[in-house]
Amino acid sequence: MHYTILLNRDDNTKEIETQEQFRFIKSILETIQAPIEFNPEKEFTIEDKIKFKQELSHFNINIIDDMDGGLKIYVEKDLIAEWIKPTYVLMEDKSNIDLMKKLYLKMNITFRSVFENDS
Repeated sequence: MHYTILLNRDDNTKEIETQEQFRFIKSILETIQAPIEFNPEKEFTIEDKIKFKQELSHFNINIIDDMDGGLKIYVEKDLIAEWIKPTYVLMEDKSNIDLMKKLYLKMNITFRSVFENDS
């Protein structure tokens, strides 16, 4: 699946990537009906991260970060979902006369899961 987010040039892309990753994780956890409390809008403390990892472990769920913006979600040894590092395209709005608003970013997001319908 693919989708696009339009960003201002000065938006914090890393923060937005993280928010989108968290939303992706939450949607997968909801799909597999794992009763794990997880709020993608809330910033994680160290304690939250430890508790979250323990809850994932209890349900044999592993979230592997490839350290380059990608994630893979496994249940036991089965890969059920993958988040691919987003790509960015610098775009120009020629109709805008304000130079600071003329340029913007297009964030292209791709992910896969075993739950998607390939039709």
